[in-house]
Amino acid sequence: MPRQPEKQARAEAMLGELAELALMVAKELAVRLRESEDVEQTVALADAFQKTSRVVRLTLALDFKLERDAARQAQELAREAEAASSAPPPPVQPARAAPNPIEQRKSRVRNLLNRLLWTESEGEEEDYEVLCDDLTARLDEAARSPDFETLPIEVLARRMIADMNLSGDLTLSLCETPGEGGDESSQPQLADTG
Repeated sequence: MPRQPEKQARAEAMLGELAELALMVAKELAVRLRESEDVEQTVALADAFQKTSRVVRLTLALDFKLERDAARQAQELAREAEAASSAPPPPVQPARAAPNPIEQRKSRVRNLLNRLLWTESEGEEEDYEVLCDDLTARLDEAARSPDFETLPIEVLARRMIADMNLSGDLTLSLCETPGEGGDESSQPQLADTG
């Protein structure tokens, strides 16, 4: 996000002024610290001097950081402008081929098991990726079976759960009804409402 030059100049001026004021206070504290004869007052002045000098260091560090950030941003903008002017036009996208029904089924099973895999991995990103890779390999193997395209999505998902020894319950979404994709006898009977 580009910074506004006026705002940046104002912030840098304020930081410079703050650094000057803190430096003056630190010098005054150093003089009083040398003149102090009371132990408690000396400790309090030393503590105040230490805090004030820290404010000076942090203020100067922030000012330098803002300068570096502005220079880095200017370089990035220059690189982006150069890349935009020398970049070839984007290639024309060919028409998309019809989706592969086997890949669609694998994707539906993967999407159905996604939350269960995340729960099984207990939120660990690496474990989740390992489980996803394992599921992909198992789906590729299952897709070689002749009944892969005719089995209901729920049955495929439950087979993957059992095969991977996953715990937890399978939650079906509204578009994945139990027995989907099977014959009429596997469909649940409608209730007689009168």
